[in-house]
Amino acid sequence: MDKSFKLRSAIEKEMIQQGYNFASLGEKSGMNRGVFSAILNSTPPKPVSFHQLTLITEALDMPTGWLFDEYVGECFYEGKPNRRRIEPFLLACAELGRYDLVRSVLKRLLRDLKYLGFVFETAEMLFLNGQLAASAPFYECVIEHEKHQHSLRLSVCQYRLFRARLGEDREENLKAAVQFEPFRFLLPDALKLDALLQLSNLYYELGKYIEMERVADELYLHATNVYERLRRGESLPEDDPKPFPRRPLVLYYGSGLLHKQLALIEQKRYEEARPYSERYGNLDHFELLDEGDHEEVQNFKIFAQGNRLDIELMLGNFSVLPEYEDYMDHYPNELLPCLTNLVEAANLHGVDIDDLIAKRYLPLEEYLASRPDNYYPESIIRSTFASLHYHLAVYHYHRQRQNECAIHVRECWQLSQDMNNQQHFRQLASLLSLVSVFARETESGDKPEA
Repeated sequence: MDKSFKLRSAIEKEMIQQGYNFASLGEKSGMNRGVFSAILNSTPPKPVSFHQLTLITEALDMPTGWLFDEYVGECFYEGKPNRRRIEPFLLACAELGRYDLVRSVLKRLLRDLKYLGFVFETAEMLFLNGQLAASAPFYECVIEHEKHQHSLRLSVCQYRLFRARLGEDREENLKAAVQFEPFRFLLPDALKLDALLQLSNLYYELGKYIEMERVADELYLHATNVYERLRRGESLPEDDPKPFPRRPLVLYYGSGLLHKQLALIEQKRYEEARPYSERYGNLDHFELLDEGDHEEVQNFKIFAQGNRLDIELMLGNFSVLPEYEDYMDHYPNELLPCLTNLVEAANLHGVDIDDLIAKRYLPLEEYLASRPDNYYPESIIRSTFASLHYHLAVYHYHRQRQNECAIHVRECWQLSQDMNNQQHFRQLASLLSLVSVFARETESGDKPEA
């Protein structure tokens, strides 16, 4: 009852300081005077509902979250959990980011495992409302109490937690992926498709192209399996958990082929990669397309055209450069990845593209301010810029431009630090042989730290 005493003591103290009595505070809050008396003076005192706590807080002009620490005791008044008080309190704590209180309440609540379903349902509600970070402690709690069972609910929790943990820190993202991967096999179809797509995207960002190729194959095979079942008239279970956001089947089907090609390109297996442009770039024949799905088909056409040209450049066929420039003009979202690939190809074959770099290159902040839309998330853009700076550093070094080389080394290093991206650190390690660049950095006092 210690917390309950502190809760009531704090309310009484604030009432006295502001000059309220039961009648005046009741009038302002809309609560009956007798309710205040029962809450503060009865023996034992009447429990405070969360709605009542909210009304009192607002009437006393106190900040949201006032007395949340003390309210935990009301959730377990006389040692018994009360769901009518616990549920709104948990949601309010999650909204405020008070995950410490969420974990404290859940720990006590799940001394009785009959509440495990309630915790899972709350996590799902938060996740599907887009509150991914808020859902994480709820999923963690379910996982903790089902960790010895390889159940569907456990797999769903691991998937949701993986999605919720994805952020700017690439190494933390990798840890989340490693923890989740073994659970993907038990996921229902829609979640498995989304999980494989997320894993493939992550491995691409991390430069783990062998792992990306493996997951891309799995994504394509699973999407094909679902596609064939739907074509035969079978239906997916209506009560299966859904991904967030929901996405069309053609996106997963095409992405499996696209990601396979990208993984092959990054492994310099260009001839193997070539045929995939035709496969995912021509999905007009794909059945079961809804009205909005044709936009995805068109996007795959755009990606196929660009990747076909990328492969030609990587093989040294710079006769396609005018077509590549037209492509960048027509599809400004693709400018950044195109420029990155072009500088890499120029380094590979010793081609001078000074004029094109001067015409197309923008610093990161200018690019972010001028980009046409938000098709690529900012995290992807920053990662791509880190790669671009690396390739530009190499490009300028080969032309004895030490100042320009040093600038791009520094920019790549800073972005890599911000994202904790070990792939870029490994790339930069290859530049350590450029002694003059790092000597210049040391003399200026701006040498980046690992």
